[in-house]
Amino acid sequence: MKERAEQTFFEDPALDRALAMVMTLAAELYVTRDRLRVMETVLVERGVLESDELERFEVPETERADWDSDRDAFVKAIMENVRGTQVSKGVV
Repeated sequence: MKERAEQTFFEDPALDRALAMVMTLAAELYVTRDRLRVMETVLVERGVLESDELERFEVPETERADWDSDRDAFVKAIMENVRGTQVSKGVV
């Protein structure tokens, strides 16, 4: 069987690979969302969780700083790449 050439959408192959990475992550996120929906449904049906309990959940004040710090670190890591700040530097 003859191997097909790599599918390209942009002139820069790095953009195609970045797009492929984003689409892979999007697919994984959807699977996670779908499984979470199933888990929530099962928990509600079994009476373990009320249907709106997750929406009403408030982080305990004693844990707020940890949750905020975790979120901030996550956003910072993403935004560093958006701004073009790379963790690993190339050879000069």
